[in-house]
Amino acid sequence: MATIINNYTYISNKIRRVTGRPSATQITDEDIRGYINSFLVYDLPLHNRFFYQKERFSMILTPDVGTYPITAFKNTYSNFMKPCYIDGYEIQYYQDDQSFNQMFSRLKYTTQLSTGTGVAGPYNGNYSYTPIETETAVISTVDAAGNALNATDNGAGTFVGNVLAGSVINYDTGVITGITWTAVIGVGEPIYISANQYIRGRPLAMLYFNDNFFFWPFPDKSYTFSIDAYRNPVEYLFGGGAAFPELNQWADAIAFGTSLKIFQDNMDLESYQKTYPFFDLAKRLAARRSLTQLSTQRVATIYGDNEIWPWQNGYPMI
Repeated sequence: MATIINNYTYISNKIRRVTGRPSATQITDEDIRGYINSFLVYDLPLHNRFFYQKERFSMILTPDVGTYPITAFKNTYSNFMKPCYIDGYEIQYYQDDQSFNQMFSRLKYTTQLSTGTGVAGPYNGNYSYTPIETETAVISTVDAAGNALNATDNGAGTFVGNVLAGSVINYDTGVITGITWTAVIGVGEPIYISANQYIRGRPLAMLYFNDNFFFWPFPDKSYTFSIDAYRNPVEYLFGGGAAFPELNQWADAIAFGTSLKIFQDNMDLESYQKTYPFFDLAKRLAARRSLTQLSTQRVATIYGDNEIWPWQNGYPMI
Protein backbone atom coordinates (compact mmCIF):
# COMPACT_ATOMS: atom_id res chain seq x y z
CA MET A 1 0.00 0.00 0.00
CA ALA A 2 1.38 3.40 -0.94
CA THR A 3 2.23 5.80 1.87
CA ILE A 4 0.18 9.01 1.92
CA ILE A 5 2.50 11.98 2.28
CA ASN A 6 0.65 15.25 2.82
CA ASN A 7 3.57 17.51 1.95
CA TYR A 8 3.82 20.54 -0.33
CA THR A 9 4.12 18.39 -3.45
CA TYR A 10 0.87 16.61 -2.57
CA ILE A 11 -0.92 19.91 -1.89
CA SER A 12 0.40 21.60 -5.03
CA ASN A 13 -0.53 18.65 -7.27
CA LYS A 14 -4.02 18.52 -5.76
CA ILE A 15 -4.50 22.26 -6.38
CA ARG A 16 -3.51 21.80 -10.02
CA ARG A 17 -5.95 18.91 -10.43
CA VAL A 18 -8.84 20.70 -8.70
CA THR A 19 -8.36 23.94 -10.63
CA GLY A 20 -7.67 22.21 -13.95
CA ARG A 21 -4.26 23.88 -14.30
CA PRO A 22 -1.72 21.04 -14.60
CA SER A 23 0.83 23.12 -16.48
CA ALA A 24 3.16 25.80 -15.11
CA THR A 25 2.18 27.92 -18.12
CA GLN A 26 -1.36 28.11 -16.70
CA ILE A 27 -0.27 28.96 -13.15
CA THR A 28 3.33 29.07 -11.96
CA ASP A 29 4.68 27.25 -8.91
CA GLU A 30 5.49 30.66 -7.39
CA ASP A 31 1.88 31.78 -7.77
CA ILE A 32 0.64 28.58 -6.14
CA ARG A 33 3.00 29.14 -3.22
CA GLY A 34 1.67 32.67 -2.80
CA TYR A 35 -1.93 31.45 -2.83
CA ILE A 36 -1.13 28.66 -0.34
CA ASN A 37 0.52 31.03 2.13
CA SER A 38 -2.26 33.58 1.79
CA PHE A 39 -4.87 30.95 2.63
CA LEU A 40 -2.78 29.21 5.29
CA VAL A 41 -1.79 32.30 7.28
CA TYR A 42 -4.78 34.61 6.84
CA ASP A 43 -7.84 32.52 5.92
CA LEU A 44 -7.48 29.17 7.67
CA PRO A 45 -7.27 30.63 11.23
CA LEU A 46 -10.61 32.38 10.60
CA HIS A 47 -12.26 29.19 9.36
CA ASN A 48 -10.92 27.01 12.17
CA ARG A 49 -9.25 27.63 15.49
CA PHE A 50 -7.16 24.58 16.24
CA PHE A 51 -6.69 23.52 19.84
CA TYR A 52 -3.00 22.86 19.53
CA GLN A 53 -2.42 26.44 18.38
CA LYS A 54 -3.63 27.78 21.70
CA GLU A 55 -0.62 28.69 23.77
CA ARG A 56 0.55 30.97 26.55
CA PHE A 57 1.82 34.39 25.47
CA SER A 58 4.19 36.02 27.97
CA MET A 59 5.95 39.34 28.34
CA ILE A 60 7.91 41.17 31.03
CA LEU A 61 6.33 44.34 32.39
CA THR A 62 8.51 47.37 33.04
CA PRO A 63 8.20 49.37 36.29
CA ASP A 64 6.04 52.52 35.94
CA VAL A 65 4.90 51.59 32.40
CA GLY A 66 1.18 50.84 32.13
CA THR A 67 0.65 50.70 28.35
CA TYR A 68 2.17 48.08 26.06
CA PRO A 69 1.60 48.14 22.27
CA ILE A 70 1.18 44.68 20.73
CA THR A 71 1.12 45.66 17.07
CA ALA A 72 4.28 43.60 16.55
CA PHE A 73 2.29 40.44 17.41
CA LYS A 74 -0.85 41.06 15.31
CA ASN A 75 0.28 38.76 12.52
CA THR A 76 1.61 36.16 14.94
CA TYR A 77 -1.51 35.73 17.07
CA SER A 78 -5.14 35.88 15.94
CA ASN A 79 -6.73 36.25 19.38
CA PHE A 80 -5.88 37.01 23.01
CA MET A 81 -8.31 35.87 25.70
CA LYS A 82 -8.64 35.23 29.40
CA PRO A 83 -7.38 33.91 31.69
CA CYS A 84 -4.42 36.21 32.18
CA TYR A 85 -1.91 36.28 35.00
CA ILE A 86 0.67 38.46 36.73
CA ASP A 87 3.40 36.28 38.24
CA GLY A 88 0.88 33.46 38.43
CA TYR A 89 -1.90 35.54 40.05
CA GLU A 90 -5.03 35.68 37.92
CA ILE A 91 -6.14 39.24 37.12
CA GLN A 92 -9.28 40.73 35.64
CA TYR A 93 -9.51 40.89 31.86
CA TYR A 94 -11.35 43.66 30.01
CA GLN A 95 -12.04 44.39 26.35
CA ASP A 96 -14.50 47.23 26.88
CA ASP A 97 -12.69 50.47 27.71
CA GLN A 98 -15.80 52.01 29.28
CA SER A 99 -16.11 49.20 31.82
CA PHE A 100 -12.40 49.35 32.55
CA ASN A 101 -12.39 53.13 33.05
CA GLN A 102 -15.47 52.99 35.26
CA MET A 103 -13.72 50.51 37.51
CA PHE A 104 -10.26 52.09 37.37
CA SER A 105 -10.75 55.80 36.72
CA ARG A 106 -7.85 57.66 35.07
CA LEU A 107 -8.85 61.32 35.45
CA LYS A 108 -6.73 64.36 34.72
CA TYR A 109 -6.17 66.71 37.66
CA THR A 110 -5.66 70.39 36.86
CA THR A 111 -3.78 72.82 39.11
CA GLN A 112 -2.13 76.22 38.74
CA LEU A 113 1.56 75.76 38.11
CA SER A 114 2.69 79.38 38.20
CA THR A 115 1.72 82.97 37.38
CA GLY A 116 2.91 85.18 34.52
CA THR A 117 5.41 87.90 35.37
CA GLY A 118 5.50 89.82 32.11
CA VAL A 119 8.24 87.67 30.56
CA ALA A 120 8.33 84.52 28.44
CA GLY A 121 10.10 82.59 31.15
CA PRO A 122 11.62 80.57 32.58
CA TYR A 123 8.84 79.45 34.93
CA ASN A 124 9.08 76.71 37.52
CA GLY A 125 6.50 74.88 39.57
CA ASN A 126 5.37 71.63 41.10
CA TYR A 127 2.54 69.21 40.32
CA SER A 128 1.45 67.48 43.51
CA TYR A 129 -0.49 64.55 42.01
CA THR A 130 2.38 62.13 41.51
CA PRO A 131 3.59 59.89 40.02
CA ILE A 132 2.60 61.24 36.59
CA GLU A 133 1.74 59.04 33.63
CA THR A 134 3.98 59.83 30.68
CA GLU A 135 2.53 61.64 27.67
CA THR A 136 -0.44 62.95 29.66
CA ALA A 137 0.94 66.26 31.04
CA VAL A 138 -0.38 69.45 29.43
CA ILE A 139 0.64 73.00 30.40
CA SER A 140 -1.37 75.95 29.14
CA THR A 141 -1.72 79.71 29.45
CA VAL A 142 -2.54 82.86 27.46
CA ASP A 143 0.06 85.30 26.18
CA ALA A 144 -0.08 89.08 26.53
CA ALA A 145 -1.90 89.35 23.19
CA GLY A 146 -4.64 86.94 24.29
CA ASN A 147 -3.41 83.94 22.26
CA ALA A 148 -3.68 80.47 23.79
CA LEU A 149 -0.38 78.66 24.38
CA ASN A 150 0.07 75.03 25.33
CA ALA A 151 2.63 72.26 25.41
CA THR A 152 2.59 68.51 26.10
CA ASP A 153 5.21 66.15 27.45
CA ASN A 154 6.83 63.81 24.94
CA GLY A 155 7.21 60.83 27.26
CA ALA A 156 10.92 61.52 27.77
CA GLY A 157 10.53 64.28 30.37
CA THR A 158 10.52 67.21 27.94
CA PHE A 159 7.69 69.54 26.90
CA VAL A 160 7.03 70.21 23.23
CA GLY A 161 4.70 72.78 21.69
CA ASN A 162 4.64 76.52 22.36
CA VAL A 163 7.72 76.30 24.56
CA LEU A 164 11.45 76.48 23.99
CA ALA A 165 13.92 73.67 24.52
CA GLY A 166 14.82 73.04 28.15
CA SER A 167 11.25 72.81 29.48
CA VAL A 168 11.30 69.61 31.54
CA ILE A 169 9.19 67.58 33.94
CA ASN A 170 10.09 64.95 36.53
CA TYR A 171 7.36 62.31 36.37
CA ASP A 172 8.18 60.88 39.79
CA THR A 173 8.41 64.09 41.86
CA GLY A 174 6.22 66.41 39.77
CA VAL A 175 8.91 69.11 39.65
CA ILE A 176 8.66 71.21 36.48
CA THR A 177 11.47 73.58 35.51
CA GLY A 178 12.67 75.80 32.69
CA ILE A 179 9.28 76.53 31.10
CA THR A 180 9.98 79.26 28.56
CA TRP A 181 7.10 80.15 26.30
CA THR A 182 7.32 81.36 22.73
CA ALA A 183 5.59 84.63 23.72
CA VAL A 184 5.45 86.95 26.72
CA ILE A 185 3.00 85.98 29.49
CA GLY A 186 1.12 88.90 31.00
CA VAL A 187 1.53 89.80 34.65
CA GLY A 188 -0.82 87.77 36.83
CA GLU A 189 -1.85 85.41 33.99
CA PRO A 190 -2.25 81.89 35.44
CA ILE A 191 -0.26 78.98 34.01
CA TYR A 192 -2.03 75.65 34.40
CA ILE A 193 -0.96 72.03 34.27
CA SER A 194 -3.09 68.91 33.99
CA ALA A 195 -1.93 65.29 33.97
CA ASN A 196 -2.89 61.74 34.86
CA GLN A 197 -1.77 60.42 38.20
CA TYR A 198 -1.30 56.68 38.61
CA ILE A 199 -0.72 54.28 41.45
CA ARG A 200 2.00 51.65 41.69
CA GLY A 201 1.55 48.05 42.64
CA ARG A 202 1.03 44.57 41.30
CA PRO A 203 -1.43 44.93 38.39
CA LEU A 204 -4.92 43.64 39.21
CA ALA A 205 -6.58 44.21 35.83
CA MET A 206 -5.73 44.44 32.13
CA LEU A 207 -7.59 46.12 29.26
CA TYR A 208 -7.05 44.83 25.72
CA PHE A 209 -8.05 47.70 23.46
CA ASN A 210 -6.76 49.41 20.32
CA ASP A 211 -3.86 46.94 19.94
CA ASN A 212 -2.60 47.81 23.42
CA PHE A 213 -2.48 46.12 26.81
CA PHE A 214 -3.32 48.61 29.60
CA PHE A 215 -2.53 47.56 33.19
CA TRP A 216 -3.84 48.93 36.47
CA PRO A 217 -2.19 49.63 38.83
CA PHE A 218 1.02 50.42 36.99
CA PRO A 219 3.75 47.87 37.76
CA ASP A 220 5.90 48.89 40.72
CA LYS A 221 8.57 46.43 39.59
CA SER A 222 9.14 43.91 36.82
CA TYR A 223 6.40 41.29 36.52
CA THR A 224 5.75 38.41 34.16
CA PHE A 225 2.43 38.81 32.38
CA SER A 226 0.88 35.84 30.59
CA ILE A 227 -2.35 35.33 28.67
CA ASP A 228 -3.91 32.64 26.49
CA ALA A 229 -3.51 33.27 22.76
CA TYR A 230 -4.20 31.54 19.47
CA ARG A 231 -1.12 31.47 17.27
CA ASN A 232 -1.51 31.84 13.51
CA PRO A 233 -0.18 29.00 11.33
CA VAL A 234 3.39 29.37 10.15
CA GLU A 235 3.73 30.03 6.43
CA TYR A 236 5.50 27.59 4.15
CA LEU A 237 9.17 28.36 3.71
CA PHE A 238 9.28 26.10 0.67
CA GLY A 239 12.71 24.68 1.19
CA GLY A 240 11.60 21.88 -1.08
CA GLY A 241 8.67 19.73 -2.09
CA ALA A 242 8.92 17.79 1.17
CA ALA A 243 7.76 20.76 3.29
CA PHE A 244 4.83 19.72 5.51
CA PRO A 245 2.02 21.78 7.06
CA GLU A 246 2.03 21.97 10.85
CA LEU A 247 -0.58 19.23 10.91
CA ASN A 248 -0.87 16.67 8.13
CA GLN A 249 -4.67 16.76 8.46
CA TRP A 250 -4.62 20.29 7.03
CA ALA A 251 -3.42 19.18 3.61
CA ASP A 252 -6.80 18.72 1.90
CA ALA A 253 -8.27 21.82 3.55
CA ILE A 254 -5.30 23.86 2.34
CA ALA A 255 -5.58 22.44 -1.19
CA PHE A 256 -9.33 23.05 -1.53
CA GLY A 257 -9.18 26.43 0.20
CA THR A 258 -6.32 27.58 -2.02
CA SER A 259 -8.25 26.42 -5.08
CA LEU A 260 -11.17 28.58 -4.03
CA LYS A 261 -8.93 31.64 -3.92
CA ILE A 262 -7.71 30.88 -7.44
CA PHE A 263 -11.30 30.55 -8.65
CA GLN A 264 -12.14 33.87 -6.97
CA ASP A 265 -9.37 35.73 -8.74
CA ASN A 266 -10.46 34.29 -12.07
CA MET A 267 -14.17 34.94 -11.39
CA ASP A 268 -14.86 31.27 -12.03
CA LEU A 269 -17.97 31.20 -9.86
CA GLU A 270 -19.27 27.87 -11.20
CA SER A 271 -16.08 26.03 -10.21
CA TYR A 272 -16.08 27.87 -6.90
CA GLN A 273 -19.60 26.66 -6.07
CA LYS A 274 -18.79 23.09 -7.08
CA THR A 275 -15.58 23.01 -5.02
CA TYR A 276 -16.86 24.67 -1.85
CA PRO A 277 -18.65 21.56 -0.44
CA PHE A 278 -15.36 19.63 -0.65
CA PHE A 279 -13.56 22.44 1.14
CA ASP A 280 -16.27 22.58 3.81
CA LEU A 281 -15.88 18.84 4.45
CA ALA A 282 -12.09 19.06 4.52
CA LYS A 283 -12.01 21.95 7.01
CA ARG A 284 -14.51 20.18 9.29
CA LEU A 285 -12.39 17.02 9.23
CA ALA A 286 -9.30 19.11 9.97
CA ALA A 287 -11.09 20.59 12.99
CA ARG A 288 -12.30 17.23 14.30
CA ARG A 289 -9.12 16.62 16.28
CA SER A 290 -9.53 19.93 18.12
CA LEU A 291 -13.23 19.34 18.75
CA THR A 292 -12.55 15.89 20.17
CA GLN A 293 -9.92 17.35 22.50
CA LEU A 294 -12.25 20.16 23.65
CA SER A 295 -15.06 17.69 24.32
CA THR A 296 -13.06 16.07 27.13
CA GLN A 297 -13.79 19.04 29.42
CA ARG A 298 -17.02 20.94 29.97
CA VAL A 299 -17.31 24.52 28.77
CA ALA A 300 -16.29 26.99 31.46
CA THR A 301 -19.13 29.19 32.78
CA ILE A 302 -19.52 31.86 35.44
CA TYR A 303 -21.02 29.15 37.65
CA GLY A 304 -17.88 27.01 37.61
CA ASP A 305 -15.26 27.36 40.34
CA ASN A 306 -12.57 28.09 37.79
CA GLU A 307 -14.50 31.18 36.63
CA ILE A 308 -15.35 32.54 40.08
CA TRP A 309 -11.94 32.40 41.74
CA PRO A 310 -10.19 34.75 42.50
CA TRP A 311 -12.96 37.34 41.97
CA GLN A 312 -15.61 36.40 44.53
CA ASN A 313 -18.39 39.01 44.39
CA GLY A 314 -16.14 41.31 42.36
CA TYR A 315 -13.40 41.55 44.99
CA PRO A 316 -9.98 39.93 44.63
CA MET A 317 -9.16 37.15 47.06
CA ILE A 318 -5.55 38.21 47.63
